[in-house]
Amino acid sequence: MVDDISSEEVEQAIKETRLLLIDAWAPTCVPCKELAPILEDLEEMYADNADLRIVKVNTNKHIGFATENNIFAIPCVLAFFEGAPAKYNLHNPDTGETKIIDRLLGLRPLEHYDDMVRALLDTA
Repeated sequence: MVDDISSEEVEQAIKETRLLLIDAWAPTCVPCKELAPILEDLEEMYADNADLRIVKVNTNKHIGFATENNIFAIPCVLAFFEGAPAKYNLHNPDTGETKIIDRLLGLRPLEHYDDMVRALLDTA
């Protein structure tokens, strides 16, 4: 099960984990509730990989965390790689555009999160 941590615990988790995904969520957010089992499946897929940790931060309880990380919509999954915001190339096959991101916004299928994890862990 994905751990729900406080904003105070985030900095330590970033330092201790090669790739940290942080699910910024709120209890009243329906898409956030739908994302929870997707992230649990992702966590299970990588259960043997010590380089990845997935956590949740409740943005209703930790408003400062949301503000500091420019979270204006949820669900929002932030990625931190080797202690810093991740740099992930997201390609849009419909437009042909590629942009560098450090988060995935909105409810997405498991494959999107898995693609990000694979890309970031395979880069080093």
